Amino acid sequence: MATMVEQPEVVAAGLVPDPMLPTPYRIQRVKQETDDTFTLELLPEDSSEGFSFLPGQFNMLYVFGVGEVPISISSDPEDAPLLKHTTRVVGTVTKAMRQLKRGDTIGIRGPFGPTGPWRKPPVGTS
Repeated sequence: MATMVEQPEVVAAGLVPDPMLPTPYRIQRVKQETDDTFTLELLPEDSSEGFSFLPGQFNMLYVFGVGEVPISISSDPEDAPLLKHTTRVVGTVTKAMRQLKRGDTIGIRGPFGPTGPWRKPPVGTS
């Protein structure tokens, strides 16, 4: 199955969002996992803005006015458009993320990263 970017008619129609612009997502839940680790559950503000992803991919999470960090997607792809990102507080942006509450907005760019070795056969096999 081709991704949206691999379908020329979709790209030509301008239906692929600019990967450099964050899409606003609303925080549905903040779950404190440990003293320094938390999970954000997110849904797109515009229900038509959701996307599919594969295990092993990540998003760039943008805290408005603070910065952006790459965080692995920790939710099940079958639960899309719901996204979960489990994050450890280690720097300025993740400290700001930890202060976000239900109803706040965060920017998402992605998904990025490998789709996993199961997507392509090893070299020399068919």
